[in-house]
Amino acid sequence: MFFGITIGIVSAVMQSASYLFSRRFVTTYHSSVKLVLYSQLWMGLFGLIVFAATVPFTAFPHSMKFVATLATYVIAYNAAFYCFFRAVNEIEASRLSSLLGLKVVVIALIMLLLHKAQLRAPHYVAVVLTAVSAVGMNFSGVRISRKGALFLALTLLGFSTTDITGTMFVKMMPGAAVTRSAICVTSLSYVILGGISAAAFLKLRFEKAPLWGALPYGALWFAAMLLLFASFGIVGVVFGSIIQASRGIVSVLFGVILARTGYVSVEPDVPARIWVRRAVMAVVMVAAIGLYSWSSAR
Repeated sequence: MFFGITIGIVSAVMQSASYLFSRRFVTTYHSSVKLVLYSQLWMGLFGLIVFAATVPFTAFPHSMKFVATLATYVIAYNAAFYCFFRAVNEIEASRLSSLLGLKVVVIALIMLLLHKAQLRAPHYVAVVLTAVSAVGMNFSGVRISRKGALFLALTLLGFSTTDITGTMFVKMMPGAAVTRSAICVTSLSYVILGGISAAAFLKLRFEKAPLWGALPYGALWFAAMLLLFASFGIVGVVFGSIIQASRGIVSVLFGVILARTGYVSVEPDVPARIWVRRAVMAVVMVAAIGLYSWSSAR
């Protein structure tokens, strides 16, 4: 259990750090498209290594539903990260990391509309808490622009779709080794994404500087995802999701450190009371996600 908690926390820290590196890339190279393409090249390479190591021990379902679900995941993933990288150019990473917790609201709405899911009182309380946190984050610095709000909304829709379809194709995997199967099929999705990015360079000019600039983000994000699945396998999805939600708090701490040490291009500095408000709203978001995850597992 202790090991599962530890790697879950490391995963959350890696995700928070990856957001900062994505912002640095966008402010340096001024291109969200380049970050999507070059980071996916790296993740495709990492995914190929992990897939090759796990596929001999993994069986795949032979169904069009599995193929369609995986394809939807790949498409939504590309769209979500493009919008995310556009959003990170408009919103500080410390705020954006916490605002991603609004996926709880979007997923709840999707489940209500498409699957007629029944939500209980704790679900609605969690949704209200996420909304309170989002409003608090909006007033914890420069007000989020309309462009930033638009790309945030599209990012949430894309990530919610990947969460739903990712859960679906993992559940379709046969066998009892759930964690290994999840890692294998997720690695396969990154291999496909890397192949799509590689194909794009048949039309686009390949540049070495952005490739190396995207490495920190790509490596941190891919490693964080593997650790997250391993954590889920040890402590369970509910507790693992709560640990993952702590990335908002970690991002606020990273933001304070970077802003106070002069990295204002990555994280602009704001008064202490604003940092305190962001930290409080991040804690509220963690509580909301914890409540929603706990209620869903009951």
